[in-house]
Amino acid sequence: MKIALGCFIQESHSFSPVAGSWLHFGPGQLAAGPEMIRQVAGARSELAGALAVAGQAGAEIAPLMSAVASASSGPVQHAVFAALRDELLDRLRAAGPLDGLCMVLHGAMAAEGHEDATAEVLAGLHAEIGSATPLVATLDLHANTTAQMVAQATALVGYHTAPHVDQYETGQRAMSLLLAALAGRVRPVTALRRLPMILPAENGRTTEGPFSEVMAQVKALTKKPDILDASAFSVQPWLDVWDVGCSVVVIADGDRGLAEREADRLADAFWQRRHDFAVQLTPTRDAIRRTLASSHGPFVLADVADAPSSGAPGDSTIVLEALLECRPERDCLLNIVDAGAVASMAAAGPGKDVTLQVGGRIAGVYNPVQVSGRVRLIADGDFVNKGPGNRGALIHRGLTAVLQIGHIFLVVMERPVIQWDPELYRSVGLEPADAQIVVVKSPAAFRAAYGPLATEILLLDAPGICSPDLRSFPFVHVRRPLYPLDDIRDWRSALGRDAGALR
Repeated sequence: MKIALGCFIQESHSFSPVAGSWLHFGPGQLAAGPEMIRQVAGARSELAGALAVAGQAGAEIAPLMSAVASASSGPVQHAVFAALRDELLDRLRAAGPLDGLCMVLHGAMAAEGHEDATAEVLAGLHAEIGSATPLVATLDLHANTTAQMVAQATALVGYHTAPHVDQYETGQRAMSLLLAALAGRVRPVTALRRLPMILPAENGRTTEGPFSEVMAQVKALTKKPDILDASAFSVQPWLDVWDVGCSVVVIADGDRGLAEREADRLADAFWQRRHDFAVQLTPTRDAIRRTLASSHGPFVLADVADAPSSGAPGDSTIVLEALLECRPERDCLLNIVDAGAVASMAAAGPGKDVTLQVGGRIAGVYNPVQVSGRVRLIADGDFVNKGPGNRGALIHRGLTAVLQIGHIFLVVMERPVIQWDPELYRSVGLEPADAQIVVVKSPAAFRAAYGPLATEILLLDAPGICSPDLRSFPFVHVRRPLYPLDDIRDWRSALGRDAGALR
């Protein structure tokens, strides 16, 4: 039994000023063949989970390629997308006759010329292996799961957690379902329900709140007889494409009616909770003044609007300006993306005092800020996630510097990266548990690792392209009506004639 295994992950943000380029697929983000297998050794990733199950079954694995974007961005440039897709397909052809294919995808990728780039990838893979060969793919919980994607796969399996701590288990679920289909033990049939709504990620957690209630129903459903898998997707909300929205997927064993009924029930439960996803934000300066005045700590302040994992450039100066104004007397940790500033500090060297401008360079979204401080450290920027989310993943920030401005420790890096893990700071000698304020740029996924050490977590009300105020964005291409852009009472009637095509 020979199974091909591949990975192509990128999450797109239509309003991001940062183009999806080769910058996001730099060192460590691309691997092929045996190197792809070596790279995931010891990690808690989907690939590692799938490999573990395949190994237990004695399956032969044909490793194709792994391409994982370091952070979200705008739609992938055509040349980059075409090159990666074509290499994936070339390696699939070279793998020879296969019994099955397991893919690790995100599900919210757009590319120049392809609004639904994930469906484009799946269509190419499906065309190569044929309908008789099962294809099972994993998806991020924020996938924009479309009817076109469902049509190209035997099954689509989504995360069950946000913060995302079940990538390994999701890979296991996908490979187990693929092996069962190969053995003829199951006949997967899928029901998809598209919902005309987009939701902010901040309250899309599965640990508490409205989405935890939806996911509890998803997990309970997977334990029912003849249900092979189920997922609920809260979508990447900043996709300005026609076919965008939250969704649910139910996979039954040969019983399409069962899958349809359960998908309807889940969709209703999800829709009924849409108003409960509203986000409570704290004004940035109020949050900083209050937390600096407290005798407790650390306080984790989430600059959600500048989250690279959501598609932001990571170069906001809003929190930095506020901290500089307050002149804190206890240590505060924050970070910013600015390749030019890093180069200047590297040229000066550790121990040197410098005056320079930082931030606001990438797309003119923010204003640069002039700072004076001492260069404490220069590093290559690589670190490994050690918390529960994406544990074992090697993160590449590029050249990285630590600039000390009084009690402000500013980590300046060449490249934007996901900020789920305290290792972003610990890897350069800064301990979040000892600080008064720790700034992270993430809407929710950081909570798994930072929650246990935080006295309190505050979500900052700051401007940025990843603001949870979705009505403030200039959506043009989405199908209307769409909640919360429009007031909708019934999701079925809102979809109208399209409802049947999207089921």
